This record gives sequence, C-alpha cells and structure tokens, in this order.
Amino acid sequence: MTDELRREIDKGLWARFWEWVDKRRVDMHTVLAVSLWLTIRVVDWSMDFADAHPDMDADKMYKVIGAVIGPWVLLQGAMFKFYADSRKE
Repeated sequence: MTDELRREIDKGLWARFWEWVDKRRVDMHTVLAVSLWLTIRVVDWSMDFADAHPDMDADKMYKVIGAVIGPWVLLQGAMFKFYADSRKE
C-alpha cells in the first residue's frame, strides 16, 4: 500500500467530506443561494406590507419599505462582492 493511499484511507469520512466542500467552494455558493432566497423574502414582505396597508400615506410607505430594504441592499452587495472576489482566486 502506498503512502498516499494510506493517508487517504486514514483521513476518515468527515475529513474527506470537508476537503470536498473546500475544493468545490460549496460555502461560497451556499452564501449566494441563501442571500438570493432572503432577497426574495424581503421583497415579498415589502409587497405584502404595501397590500396590507392601502390607506397608508405614500411617503410613509416609502420610508418604511426603504428602511427595511435599504440595509438589505447593502448587505446583498457585500455578499455579491464576496462571491465575485472569491471566484477570481
């Protein structure tokens, strides 16, 4: 038995799994997928909020929705930047 094969066998299942995750950068893809899913949830919430409050003044509506979506847009931009920068490596 060669040394490489012996090392591969000695690694164990979890070590090989995490090596697989690291080589394929599953964490980056997961961050992107979760951020896109959460973006859909935030936009869905804002539409539901607008539908539930038809009598609210438009100015107040823009402020409430902007207060929720504004920080999320910044976080979304940071997550996309992290993803794009990590793809270059």
